[in-house]
Amino acid sequence: MIKFKNALFLCSALLISSNLFAQDGRIVGTIVDAETGETLIGVNVVIEGTIQGTATDIDGNYTIRRVAAGTYDLVITYLSYASQTITGVVVDKGETVRLDVALQPESEFLDEIVVTAEAVQSGEAGLLAVQKKSVPVQDGISSEEISKTGDGNVGSAMKRVSGVSVVGGKDVYVRGLGNRYSNIQLNGAPVPSTNPNKKEAPVDILSSGIVDNILVQKTFTPDQFGEFSGGSVKIITKEFPDSNNLTITYSTEVNSISTFNNYLGYSGGGTDYLGFDDGYRSLPEDVKDSDITSDAEAATILRDLNSSWTSKNITSLPSQKISVSYSNQLNEDKMPIGVVSNFSYKYATEAQVNETLRYINNYNEGTNTTLLGSDYVRNTGTESTSLSTMVNVFAKPSSVTKIGLKNLYSNSSSNKFSEIEGSYYNFGNDNRQTVLEFDRRAIFSTSLNFETYFSNFLSSKLEANLTYSKAVRDLPDRRTTQYVRTDENDLEVIFPFRGNTHFFSFQDDNNYSGGFDYELKPFDRFDVKVGAFGLYKDRSFESFKLVYQDLGNNFPEEDKSLSPEEIFTSENISAGNLDLIESSSSRDSYDGEQELAAGYFSFNWSPSEKWNIVTGLRAENSAQYINEEALIDELDILPAFNLTFRPSEATNLRAAFSITLARPEFRELSNFNFQDFVGGRTVYGNPNLERTRIFNYDLRWETYPNTGELFAVSAFYKKFENPIELFYRITQNNEVRYDNVDEAQLYGIELEGRKSITDQLKLNSNLSYIISEVNYADGASVGRQANAERAMFGQSPYTFNANAFYVFPKMDAEATISFNTFGKRISAVGNNEQPDDEFEQPFNKLDVSFTKNLGRASVSASIENILNDNIIYKQGDVITNQYEIGTTFSVSFNFSFN
Repeated sequence: MIKFKNALFLCSALLISSNLFAQDGRIVGTIVDAETGETLIGVNVVIEGTIQGTATDIDGNYTIRRVAAGTYDLVITYLSYASQTITGVVVDKGETVRLDVALQPESEFLDEIVVTAEAVQSGEAGLLAVQKKSVPVQDGISSEEISKTGDGNVGSAMKRVSGVSVVGGKDVYVRGLGNRYSNIQLNGAPVPSTNPNKKEAPVDILSSGIVDNILVQKTFTPDQFGEFSGGSVKIITKEFPDSNNLTITYSTEVNSISTFNNYLGYSGGGTDYLGFDDGYRSLPEDVKDSDITSDAEAATILRDLNSSWTSKNITSLPSQKISVSYSNQLNEDKMPIGVVSNFSYKYATEAQVNETLRYINNYNEGTNTTLLGSDYVRNTGTESTSLSTMVNVFAKPSSVTKIGLKNLYSNSSSNKFSEIEGSYYNFGNDNRQTVLEFDRRAIFSTSLNFETYFSNFLSSKLEANLTYSKAVRDLPDRRTTQYVRTDENDLEVIFPFRGNTHFFSFQDDNNYSGGFDYELKPFDRFDVKVGAFGLYKDRSFESFKLVYQDLGNNFPEEDKSLSPEEIFTSENISAGNLDLIESSSSRDSYDGEQELAAGYFSFNWSPSEKWNIVTGLRAENSAQYINEEALIDELDILPAFNLTFRPSEATNLRAAFSITLARPEFRELSNFNFQDFVGGRTVYGNPNLERTRIFNYDLRWETYPNTGELFAVSAFYKKFENPIELFYRITQNNEVRYDNVDEAQLYGIELEGRKSITDQLKLNSNLSYIISEVNYADGASVGRQANAERAMFGQSPYTFNANAFYVFPKMDAEATISFNTFGKRISAVGNNEQPDDEFEQPFNKLDVSFTKNLGRASVSASIENILNDNIIYKQGDVITNQYEIGTTFSVSFNFSFN
């Protein structure tokens, strides 16, 4: 702690001393075309009456350094554009002033434009200007708006975008469609998933402080990845910062369910609080490679395994999070180098009490009676950690060339003890099961990006990138036990096949990708763009399972009520009372590969000032292998057409058509199956899955009446061929399997509004209303389902977001009220022996936050889930899963040093 304080003091001293030498200020900004929103390269920006000035670089950015404190007029000139003079630019000692400017083409204005400095400073308005002039339909949120809402991570901020909802912090739904139909990009590269079972980008571990803006593209263009339907979420981080900045944020949370109450825990490893196992749970190599041929060998193996089985009560304390962000621009006079970095760590404990878990085995419609296959209540204690770091470095060798190296590492862990008690159809009396698990997930991504502009060759631009990413999931020594209640209500151990186990699994994903985009302008109002992209993925998944059995019925009856530490011992193995069986099979491990090669061309043509057409083709050849067997190998041609009509400067009418894809994940194609506990859900893969083709049609009307305001109405239709869904199998057990259905259709409308009611009050809201239906070509398929007519798996009929922002000018503070909800959506397709499909029920989330600025510091307080809604899943009238998440109260302190 003393070393930490000394280091913090040294950093503060260095920052203070550097500020003493930084008495001059700076003027920075970005200059764009007012019609297209594109950045302009080589624009001259000069302080009037001086020779002090500069020109914009490849990103349209400019920086005028060493500006003495005072008030100035700024003159901006560019060939074929009307000049602008910005008056009254106030520069304070050591401060950085940002002025973003939109230049009008000269043909529209004969005279110079004179504006005041205050009229051009708005990050949110700038984002809306880009949205207004964009080719595809898109929505977004700026860093300015994120800072107002107090959202601490990208996942929290993303749910405020029109048509977007985020479930569990990671599951991103766009237009009511889940992860399968969306792709998440960080600075143009796919974000690898930390979940082996589905596409799940860890947006909750990305600090909002590093974000410049988040854009959600809802219509496809050929330069985007072919796996696209709901939308493409683009997270764009800050590159070249305006000034040297160090920001430290500390936050703490209290939860109404967990904090200061006891939760179930157990004795773990010495580095669990960091999110890493220290070897306490590791599987010895000699155990993994050995064959158990005798009781003596089994006893030896058992001595090398973890012997902790029993829970203990631990008091849950408030969660703690610290985040440090540093950004700077170095070597400004020669080759500018920008550095943006972020480090965050969070530790939290949680108690989940009386969670309902049920499975419907059979339903008799005539008598309206339901037979439950299992009926459990689960209590879980969780210790979770999240550690992430990002370091991005950018260099500009010239004003028209930029090179960037972007690096991200994230590690999260979940350390759980679960106690599950209730009935299972195969046991006479109630039974109790325990599960101990430590689940670690990590991702690493590094990307090298290059961008250059050729002003002497058709005003062309080249962008290229190489990316390597790695995702790891480690589940070391997941231990389960099973006891049954006797007629006297005592607990005695039983030995079902999956009841008492040690389970180990490890997954390693590696992604290698690269591509380029080349854009040129052979004629006025006509752009051509071509590009190529290659991707290679490989996954290695392996698991190992040891099961305790009593094959000879030799275990003493009088010892069955002993604790697991007294039962699962090498002495019982040596005495022949127990058998230790290695029950792994070929289905418990698999290797997956994907090879993808893509190329595209498109052109952007504006036949007049009111019309714009963007069209082209993308070709993708993708092959997916499981254990070296090619399960999917397809060449797809994906056309795209986008049309924009501008009846006035403030209004756009848009139309779009495209064909896109959704491919199955490795886990879904494999034969691997896994069960949480006896009677819990088992998920089966399916090697016969096919990829989904999607036909997308969009219409949109949008108007921008004033700066920062928007009203938009969108209508869309999507047709899915072979969509992938999760079905209940016809069996007595709780088993589900991925499979294709023949066809599905989706219709929707989307409404969005942003309005400044007064200077202090601003409202924004968006609503999506969606209808979908699944069609079966095979009559037998209909007969196997609970409903012949139903909605698509995972699709919400509506999503609604509303936000109100109120500024208190005299207090230099702001309050935010946010509401988010969605309609019930199918979480598993029921079979014909069940009453209905299983639905995740609507979740109504109301949050409030308040932020008070204190100069270079700020303090924020928030309350989440004020309505204290529960997570509920239902099948017919039966609640199959229900638990409380409680109301969370948080406070954070932010300190910024420039």
